[in-house]
Amino acid sequence: MVKQGKYFIVETDGPVIIWRFNNPLKNLWTVETATEFDDLVEDFYNDPNYRVGIITSNLQDVFIQHFDVSLLVSFAEALRAGAPKIPRTTPRGVYRYGPKPVIAAINAPVAGGGCELSLACDFRFMSRSATIGQPEILVGILPGGGGTQRMTRIVGINKALEMMLLGKLIHADEAERIGLVHRACNPDELMTTTIEFAKELATRPPMAVALIKRCILEGINMVLEDGLALEWDLFLDTIKSDDAINLMKAYVDGGQDSGGLIT
Repeated sequence: MVKQGKYFIVETDGPVIIWRFNNPLKNLWTVETATEFDDLVEDFYNDPNYRVGIITSNLQDVFIQHFDVSLLVSFAEALRAGAPKIPRTTPRGVYRYGPKPVIAAINAPVAGGGCELSLACDFRFMSRSATIGQPEILVGILPGGGGTQRMTRIVGINKALEMMLLGKLIHADEAERIGLVHRACNPDELMTTTIEFAKELATRPPMAVALIKRCILEGINMVLEDGLALEWDLFLDTIKSDDAINLMKAYVDGGQDSGGLIT
């Protein structure tokens, strides 16, 4: 049985684990909720029974509203009074760099820290009833949980500037068009579509999944030659795995008839 959290209702569907964020009334993100989610994700990484994770909301009217601004006011007052620099608290981004895929199923409006958490996931599926954005500028601050960095890498400088300097919230179809989310879904199809995608991901060899993620996410910050060297080293790691040897032998035994899947 998987561990339940104070702020998350945890469910499973075969190899897929689902975390339903539950912090009524507004589903505010806090230091406590971020810490709990990081711990749940680490448990997921360490459990071989589960291969893909999905975070969604247990509330129908909000995914994650944003980081609790009352806490930010407290942080600000402490800094103005001479307190030392406050450690970063939202979110660590372990999901993006972890060995297993994590999907955000955005079922309702999300902004600020909630948007940043979704950007730290590998995939984002979004209901057409939802909106998404980084409106921090409207209260005089900038995104502090990775928004300026992750959104820019996902949608590019021009669109990231537009969204963050205007504090713009957009709907799912526009978010899909600019690449901010992977798929816009009708509200009643969001979880079915997300779980179907997750189960397909779960059929892929876990070592190859983990190392492809590593190649892409580490390599993008390297010069090309270093990225190619990383890719080659990890390629050699994959080909000697049990999954790879068994799958490659089966493919050869089948006459190497790929149907266009491998060229």
